[in-house]
Amino acid sequence: MDLANIEKPKYTSKLPSLECNGHYRQLGASLVSHMHVSLSRRRRRTLPATLALGCVLISVVMVNARLRSPLPTLRVSSHTPATIVARGSLPRLPWPAQGEAAVAIPSISTAAVASTLKQRAVPIASLAKLMTAYLVLKHLPLVIGSQGPVITISAADEQQYYNDVAQDQSSVQVTAGEHLTEYQLLQALLTRSANNVAQLLATWVAGSEAAFVSQMNQTATRIGLTDTHFADASGFSSATKATAKAIATIAAIDMRNPVFDRIVNEHTVTLPLVGTLPNIVARIGTANVVGIKSGYTIWSGGCAAIATQEPTKVGKIEAVAVVLDQQGPASLHHAASIAERLANEASLGVIRATVARSHQSIGSLKVPWATSTQPASNLILSHALTANLWPGQKVTYKLHLIAASALIGTAPGTVAGYLQVQWPLHNERISVVTTERIQAPSDWWRLVHA
Repeated sequence: MDLANIEKPKYTSKLPSLECNGHYRQLGASLVSHMHVSLSRRRRRTLPATLALGCVLISVVMVNARLRSPLPTLRVSSHTPATIVARGSLPRLPWPAQGEAAVAIPSISTAAVASTLKQRAVPIASLAKLMTAYLVLKHLPLVIGSQGPVITISAADEQQYYNDVAQDQSSVQVTAGEHLTEYQLLQALLTRSANNVAQLLATWVAGSEAAFVSQMNQTATRIGLTDTHFADASGFSSATKATAKAIATIAAIDMRNPVFDRIVNEHTVTLPLVGTLPNIVARIGTANVVGIKSGYTIWSGGCAAIATQEPTKVGKIEAVAVVLDQQGPASLHHAASIAERLANEASLGVIRATVARSHQSIGSLKVPWATSTQPASNLILSHALTANLWPGQKVTYKLHLIAASALIGTAPGTVAGYLQVQWPLHNERISVVTTERIQAPSDWWRLVHA
């Protein structure tokens, strides 16, 4: 077959004409324009809705924040004075015509509550042993019924006894090798006023009497005893001096120690070597006299510290009176007699005062959202408190409250804290309670005020 003679197929172009192309372009432009118009209209319809939704969300967040925001502090208005002074008439005390004197009430204060105007440091003789006993019991405390450690008397201790006897000092015989307890030595020190025992105890406690005397003076400074100087542990030295007010303070501190109190109230004392001996102060342990000590040297004159326990309208009150620098015949007896009368009269001066009343209003909680139907709460005391006081003594108050926010939603009678009441030697607490239910604020109050 002759391929060259085969007829080739004919192809005809069917492309649109220029008129058709223009029609299509116009149609496309119309469609695009329609799409733009539709999108624009849709955007205009959704924008306000979006903005409104955003405002709602922001409002919800702000409301939630306000409802959750911390509440303002509940303010406390206190009606309690910071300090009151005990009212009462001071007793007329039989002060000595010479020398000086002071009185203390150990149960209400270790400081002297009254004294003669004249107060100067004078020799105090064996009243110095009150500080000696205080330091011994501080270093080696005892409890009622205990005897404490045992001391073996040395040859030097025995020789010291003979030296004191040669100088006509008060003393208690001891022998080398003898065994004495701390309690027995304190008995000899305080009831028999043994100077040799004062030196023995001082050396035992501090290593030497000089070191012990240094501690005596440091202690006097620490407890605020002015015009006081110790030169020895026994008081035999004329350089050992103090005021009546200072000795009254030491005596009051000592009498608050049960072991000391028991020893100085012994009418007689029994020791291994010397047997049974009477207390140098014959009145101690009889009638209402319950302690404590006396002293005498040619340069001190008669000195005495006497404690009595007298029935009064507020109960039995123990008082301590100190009388120094009594001169003349029987000066020691004279000092003790005056001190006993002073102590008896001083105990009658103690008054009983109500320092806090039950249900006493001591303040109120100022609630910012309080209304007439939701009042603020008063703060009242749960119970009363009375105190034995000396006229003129101060009582101080301090209010301590828990976080006020913790009281929201609590019932009346909820403990809101305590009132601290203080006077010398006493620190008491009285619960403070609410009188109203502390309601939480309404949501509307929170929205408006938060």
